[in-house]
Amino acid sequence: MSQSGLTATSVYTAAGQFRFATPDFALAINGVAARTADDRFTGQGVLSTSRYAPATQQARWELGATASAFGVSNAAPAFGWQLLAREHLVGSLGGVFIGGAGGAVVQNGLSRRVLNGHTGGYVRFDPLGRDELSGALAYTDGGVMPDGSRLRYGDAIGYWTHRRGPVEFLAGAGLRVYSIDQSVYSGWGSASVALWITEGAGIVVAAGRALEDVTRGVPSARYLSASIRFGSSGSGAGVATLVRRVRADEDGGRLEVRAGDDSLRTVTVRLRAAMTVELMADFTEWEPVSMIQLPNGDWTVERVVAPGTHRVAIRVNGGPWAVPPNLPHVSDEFGGEVGLLIVP
Repeated sequence: MSQSGLTATSVYTAAGQFRFATPDFALAINGVAARTADDRFTGQGVLSTSRYAPATQQARWELGATASAFGVSNAAPAFGWQLLAREHLVGSLGGVFIGGAGGAVVQNGLSRRVLNGHTGGYVRFDPLGRDELSGALAYTDGGVMPDGSRLRYGDAIGYWTHRRGPVEFLAGAGLRVYSIDQSVYSGWGSASVALWITEGAGIVVAAGRALEDVTRGVPSARYLSASIRFGSSGSGAGVATLVRRVRADEDGGRLEVRAGDDSLRTVTVRLRAAMTVELMADFTEWEPVSMIQLPNGDWTVERVVAPGTHRVAIRVNGGPWAVPPNLPHVSDEFGGEVGLLIVP
């Protein structure tokens, strides 16, 4: 590990991360602690949560909050917090967002405010979401530093995500500009590979360089890590309240799932008279996905769908989101309804 305030050396590290997400709520907790051979320590922890508008809306607001702590041997700890507001506009193969955040960092009894504005987007190159490019631009005003200087900078960030069977690859890079006139720049890069050995467990190897995060009082660092990841479908449907079951003779829009190649499953909607059909579900991360019409008139799309209970909705000809008629209806927290799908 190489980090400001500590000599570059091998370290003993313990780290953990927890994430829980539903269509309208997300909670993430992560922390890392490291001990060097000369008994020096460094550690940090972050707690963040977000609330979203209903997933059935194309334009979705997000309200979030973050709290963090960072410490290193022979230095005062730093504590930070932020409140965030963001607007998302999503489509079947891409989306954009814009937002702002404000908060403070406290260290050595001194508090400085931090402001941030950002915008960005993503694009997927196929309906399966196997390749995705995302990028963002951000401006941060870090307030007045202890030496009296004012910290301001801009960031340009880009990521490429590739998914193929049990393998997920993520690569990112960015450039930070502190002063255009004086040509003060700093760059970073990172990459990780996750290999899912079972439906709920995988091995992750990651390496990279992280720049200073003034919103949390965390210095820059270089890292190389290996970890085990445990995950689930994250559908959240297990706590849904069953409302009603529609009549079996309502066949238009019937949704079916069958096994496909590798870990993929084929999702089919029987709506032969439709001009367009879109699918949105927990296994699409609640983003609309355009379906493809087959010669027989059925609409289909392939997706990785884990066994278990999922929540889904479909949209026909750009109309309102609806529940496939062969699925039970369950209520969401905003008074709407989605379909309850059970995959064996």
